[in-house]
Amino acid sequence: MSFSKKVKNRNILIVDDEPDVLHLLKLHLEAHRWQVTTASSPAEVFRELGRAPFFLIITDIAMPDLDGYELITRIKQKHFPSQIALTTGFGYNPKHTLIKINTDCKYPILFKPFEFKKSKLRDTIQHAWDEYHKGM
Repeated sequence: MSFSKKVKNRNILIVDDEPDVLHLLKLHLEAHRWQVTTASSPAEVFRELGRAPFFLIITDIAMPDLDGYELITRIKQKHFPSQIALTTGFGYNPKHTLIKINTDCKYPILFKPFEFKKSKLRDTIQHAWDEYHKGM
């Protein structure tokens, strides 16, 4: 089955090659009542996208098999309607290539380590939820 059409859901897919990051984000988001699935490879991502709809995919940019940009390109080519957010461990620098690129692609960037007491992650998820479910 393919979920290339929007279906109401609370599902978030987290993609990262670091097991600790996957575990930490999963615990945090499930504590806020989101349904969370994790994937550490492109094959897992597309297997999960075939199993359930996700209103949001949070993906690391730097991964060994397929970087986050290539992954997003493939997701969009297959017409999955999920919202996208990027993560990076490179920290914030206004001159960083990621910030410059983001002016073109308009995906939010979440910087590791995550600051759970601040609202960036929460606001990003709420915005993705609102955008995905608009008009449903």
